[in-house]
Amino acid sequence: MLVLLSYIWCDEYWMAAYNVPDYTAAAKGIARIVRFHFASIVLGVVLIAAAVLYRKFVSGAADGFPWYFIYLVCASIIPSAGFFHTAQPFINWRAFSFTFFLLLLISLLWEVTLALPYGWWEYRTNILIGLHIGAWSGLPIEAVCVWLAVSFTAIITYEVIKIWKALGTRALEAFFGIRK
Repeated sequence: MLVLLSYIWCDEYWMAAYNVPDYTAAAKGIARIVRFHFASIVLGVVLIAAAVLYRKFVSGAADGFPWYFIYLVCASIIPSAGFFHTAQPFINWRAFSFTFFLLLLISLLWEVTLALPYGWWEYRTNILIGLHIGAWSGLPIEAVCVWLAVSFTAIITYEVIKIWKALGTRALEAFFGIRK
């Protein structure tokens, strides 16, 4: 909720100069919202392959598989693969940056400063990559990936819904170009 509300506040008020002023006019030429973004798929496959290879050959962990990271990549890449091409021109990147920075600060305060050092928070090591940030109380890299994935996915979803509402059509027509 923090991610979405801070992005909306930045997008509509604080950084409104970088917002698309008229979604209806800007979305007029969009035939369908879902458009395949091949680079997102390639990035996802490369990230998953790198995580698996790191876990098996570099981390020194005897057993386990990086399921948590794979889930995070898939949860963030699937919306990106379908919607990024359409949503990219509508995303207020300054508002996104501020939102991610705010989430980063709050997460560092909670997880790194309080939860991990005092033992209030634990991670299941058998489902992690095995890459930890030593200066941050051994925080797994997946935690940082969560912060980015949540921000990215929430903002893409929000912008896609705004585009859909601006198109003023039914879901099948707006998303897939199927007319009845």
